[in-house]
Amino acid sequence: MDAASSCPPLVLIEWLDSGQPVPGWQWLEQIEPRRPHLCVSVGFLMQDDATAKVLAPNLGASNGANDWDQASGVITIPASAVQRILFVSPHPDTAKNVAGPATASHP
Repeated sequence: MDAASSCPPLVLIEWLDSGQPVPGWQWLEQIEPRRPHLCVSVGFLMQDDATAKVLAPNLGASNGANDWDQASGVITIPASAVQRILFVSPHPDTAKNVAGPATASHP
């Protein structure tokens, strides 16, 4: 089994996040309308349930093989904030290596 086929699915998630808090006091009549921020995150889908989508952009294998046992940069996105999920890689059972050897020449 190659490294790509042993990974969780790679996804792109579009989601809404709250805006940065405005520091300091403001007069109520001076508060301008605000809206949520559209965000996009890409990573390996480590958790996918009704509560949260958890992405890890980095996986590591401490034994140097394809046995993923570490993750870094993990982000938790509330499921209610998700606008869209796109699967970047096929399901691991159907993944195929299309890269082949590096034989392409560059001008």
